[in-house]
Amino acid sequence: MRMALKVAAGFAVLVALAIAGVAVYVATLDANALVGPVAARVKAATGRDLAVRGGAQIALSLTPRIVLRDVALSNAPWGTAKAMATAQELELEVALLPLLSRRVELKELTLVAPVIALETDGKGRGNWDFAQAPAAAGDDAGGAAPTALAIGNVAIENGTLTYRDGATGGGTTVAIVRLAVHARSAESPIDVAFRGKVDAVAVALDGTLGPVASLLQKRWPYPVDVRGEVAGQKAALATKVNASGTRYALDDLKLTIGTSAVTGSFAAETGGARPKLQFDLAGPAIALNALPVPVAAATPGAPAPLPKAGRTHLIPDEPVNLAPLRAVDAQGALRLDRLTLTNGRVLDRLRMKVALDGGRLTVTDFTVGLFGGTLAGSAVVDATKPAAPVVTVDLTGKGLALGEILKAAGNPRDVRGGATDLSAHLTMRGASPHAWAASATGHLQVVVGPATLVNTQLDPGSALDQLTQAVNPFRTRDPSTELTCAVARLSLANGVARVDRSIAAESQKLGVAASGTVDFRNETLDFTFQPKIRGGVPIDIGNVAELVRVSGPFAHPAVSVDPMGSAKAIASIGAAVGTGGLSMVAQSLFSWADGKGPGPCQVALGAATPAGGSTAPPAATDPVKPMVEDLGRAIGKLLGR
Repeated sequence: MRMALKVAAGFAVLVALAIAGVAVYVATLDANALVGPVAARVKAATGRDLAVRGGAQIALSLTPRIVLRDVALSNAPWGTAKAMATAQELELEVALLPLLSRRVELKELTLVAPVIALETDGKGRGNWDFAQAPAAAGDDAGGAAPTALAIGNVAIENGTLTYRDGATGGGTTVAIVRLAVHARSAESPIDVAFRGKVDAVAVALDGTLGPVASLLQKRWPYPVDVRGEVAGQKAALATKVNASGTRYALDDLKLTIGTSAVTGSFAAETGGARPKLQFDLAGPAIALNALPVPVAAATPGAPAPLPKAGRTHLIPDEPVNLAPLRAVDAQGALRLDRLTLTNGRVLDRLRMKVALDGGRLTVTDFTVGLFGGTLAGSAVVDATKPAAPVVTVDLTGKGLALGEILKAAGNPRDVRGGATDLSAHLTMRGASPHAWAASATGHLQVVVGPATLVNTQLDPGSALDQLTQAVNPFRTRDPSTELTCAVARLSLANGVARVDRSIAAESQKLGVAASGTVDFRNETLDFTFQPKIRGGVPIDIGNVAELVRVSGPFAHPAVSVDPMGSAKAIASIGAAVGTGGLSMVAQSLFSWADGKGPGPCQVALGAATPAGGSTAPPAATDPVKPMVEDLGRAIGKLLGR
């Protein structure tokens, strides 16, 4: 027992002497003498200059701290920022005993108020890709400084990190309230905690990363597993990072933010003329309206954009920024069960493949559930020539709900049925929606099936309600309109469609066909609608118009009843009342309902017209006299004579 006590006492004395020796060593060490050797080693390892402009200081304790003030690490020669990193203070907490073997073991490294500027050049090279400069033979920083370095914990407080893409000019700013990184050893997983903002979006994440040795030795894949909150929404990211040359990939990706979740893979090749993205993503849902996407703030002092001269277009004429299509290349596939757009509209079963090459975007194998039906097809946006972009769409819609279409168009109405099919094959040019419409060339067709339209109260200020009332005298007295079919078939040439009865609709009581012109260049239309009453249907002669004209700008078209057509209709019906028969004009209203010729919808779809090539009634020998006489008789009947 006495021997054990003597051994323990001897060991304690040795430890005390060792600590005393370290204390003496540290006390006599000039902290500023460390700056030169450390800067030399940083230069050898990175090719960059480390400046400690505020000097160094050692604070003695059981865990001494070395404090470097006003520190700066130089940037790459091509970088736009003067320094890659600066900090008000760099605090190094050092373990005592390893100093005896001339080894600096850092228990914690703390950066106070750092400013870190990460950026790439036009070729995708990052300023964090340090040029490895070999140390000169025998270089040991003069032999006066510690010869080894190990790092345990790292903390950053009140810092800022910026990232700038040299190819696109875009960037990201990260405000760091606190970043804490802890690892028991270089081969141990890293515990990480972050609190701060990314482009004004609050982020709080905790998780684990792979060992620091894996990063330094480029052992891939490198695991990442973090979770927390982003903009107040639960968030989680798990992936395996792989790198090969200038290609960086996120494999086995699982990302969740709020109600949005995707899995798959994402990669970026940064070594070419443009970054190239590759992705294969799928998921149950993405809600764009709930994602924490920050709104870019206006540049202080920047003048407000001036309004364009002339009339404001109903179809937006503001240019769509297509420059990003020329900044990157991409190829990938996206499969989502549910996609919620920023306006809250929900798309189901989205499937698409994307290829972007040199400013030409091609979307193929596109399908999506929309308005209760499906929309499928392809599209090409060719922005290779900035001054003359070309957009081509080839879409087919099946079983779309008429009621949902009317609601989306700003004319909600209670509709039952009305399955709608559409096809669009259009080529357009320009950089704005208005320019696309004004140059559209191709074909557009919409066909609506049987539907029940509940007749709601008319809005006298609505041109659509005025038109509906003018061509359908039954709307105000019938609880609903039983629609048999509706067709709109347009052939467009440079934004202009000329219609010859290729717009039509039929109900159980009447049919209507339209002819005229729609001009998307100046956003005007000029149509005449010809209602046709089915045989055997009672007619309220005070509400019948043979021709209705709609003309003017899209935003405020005017609806008028053709006076000659109305007079002829009244006269014809008046004559029928007086003679027990129908005049020629009245007969024309019933001509398509006898089953011998195509109806308005068939004509609109391109069916042959009745014999003679026209559905218009033959002209009277003397149209003026019969019309005046019939009109007189009609007025007489109306007055009870």
